[in-house]
Amino acid sequence: MLPFYFRPLRLLALLGLATACAPTYQLGLRPAQPTGLFAEGREQAQAVADSVEVRLSFVCYEPTRVVFEAEYRNPTRRALVVDPAAFQYQASRLPTPALAPGQKAKRPKPLPGAEVTAAVAAASMALPLPPLPPREVAAFDPEPEIIALRERAERAARKAARIDWFGVALTVASVATDVASIGKNETRAQYEGRAAIRDAAVTYSVVSAATKIEHAVAAEVMQQRAAMLQDYALRKVTLAPGDQVRGYLYFPRYDAADGLVVKAPVGSTAASLEFAQTRRRR
Repeated sequence: MLPFYFRPLRLLALLGLATACAPTYQLGLRPAQPTGLFAEGREQAQAVADSVEVRLSFVCYEPTRVVFEAEYRNPTRRALVVDPAAFQYQASRLPTPALAPGQKAKRPKPLPGAEVTAAVAAASMALPLPPLPPREVAAFDPEPEIIALRERAERAARKAARIDWFGVALTVASVATDVASIGKNETRAQYEGRAAIRDAAVTYSVVSAATKIEHAVAAEVMQQRAAMLQDYALRKVTLAPGDQVRGYLYFPRYDAADGLVVKAPVGSTAASLEFAQTRRRR
């Protein structure tokens, strides 16, 4: 028998082996019912509410978000306010197949390429199935994020451009000690002290330069993110009669759902657009 202090290592090894053997899945979203409508290769779900046509297509998954593209067409004679913050989705899940009396649950082994439900995928990976969101999940409002990204980018850019006076003082001190030592017989302690100042100045200069580069890169990334949201995100707009608008919608991801019903606001009502979330065994 292994000593007690080796047992956690054995458990970790077994857990790692089980995780390595677990199947992986590729997530996707598509309209629950085929529509034959496409935008840039993406199939669109379609709904009409109060004579206003709404189309929605899945764009991509981000690490914490799912991105749709919404399209509004207003054929009516009245103006319509489109607000991305008023979008919501409701998550649903297909039921887990019931077991016969006395039958034990077995760990599923889907074949590569097979599409499975959230329950089957979780069971095949020996993972618990999280509960569904208790209420509708709201889309992100891009305006606060655009403002916050711009402010953070400006702060990072200022840090990147800021003069590091401590680094300047340390470099000046190093040069001054080197100049003062010219033509003098130094003791070993004096030489080591001067070398320590010089090494500290060089090290600090390298670290300071790297930090400035990090701030500059962070500023550029946040500026690009803000510009992308400004150009591509669906933003609050008044849609005149006969006009149309399209833009990206950002929702929190919820991978453990089999279906999403997106509620698109249309005046005082809403259009429902249904999507199936699929998992294909890799």
